[in-house]
Amino acid sequence: MVRIVVLVLLAANLLYFGWSRWVRKEAPRLIAPEAATASAPSSSDIASTPGACALLGPVADEVRAMEVEQLLRDMRIRPLRHTVSAEVRNGWWVHVASADAAAQARTLRAIQEAGISDAFAMPDDPEFRVSVGVFTEEARAQARAAAVRALRLEPRVTERMSRETSFWFELPGVVPASFELSRLAAEGIDTSALQVDACADEREVQFDGVTPAAPGTGATSGEAAPGAAV
Repeated sequence: MVRIVVLVLLAANLLYFGWSRWVRKEAPRLIAPEAATASAPSSSDIASTPGACALLGPVADEVRAMEVEQLLRDMRIRPLRHTVSAEVRNGWWVHVASADAAAQARTLRAIQEAGISDAFAMPDDPEFRVSVGVFTEEARAQARAAAVRALRLEPRVTERMSRETSFWFELPGVVPASFELSRLAAEGIDTSALQVDACADEREVQFDGVTPAAPGTGATSGEAAPGAAV
């Protein structure tokens, strides 16, 4: 009798297992797929015009030039960066040459006694010059020279030049009038010194090279630096 009960219970367990495994299946859950987002064309892209070319610059700092280049590429422009080295005016220097060190000391003393306190003797100068000031405006330099000339001295006014490096970008396919500097300004770029012109076959600047100093400046490479212009 016990054997029969065990067999019945075993058969019942087998039937329940089969029912739960093959008959009682959960209905599959349907998961709605996420809607695909199509990328719309960016409004920041600039349409390319065959044959057009714009010239953007100057950018004085190389790090900032790299930032500008990346922003241009984000606008789907393929810029060509050029390095430009040019001579720029850096003020006017008033100075007096002397015959020797003793004459230089006498000249300096006479100028200082006249109330020109910023005069000083140029050290190790073969011309024994006395610097009487560096000025950003030529009129002020000439006024200082006149004051020194009144002391029966012979001052010279020399235009100072310095070499500066800047960066320019050729923008192939870009119409100059269509490029808005405000787009760079919106990204934190200082555009106060930037300009957009049409590319030309011949330019006054020499890309990736050195621009010769303007003739008649009076500045020579052997002159010692007398100090900052005022």
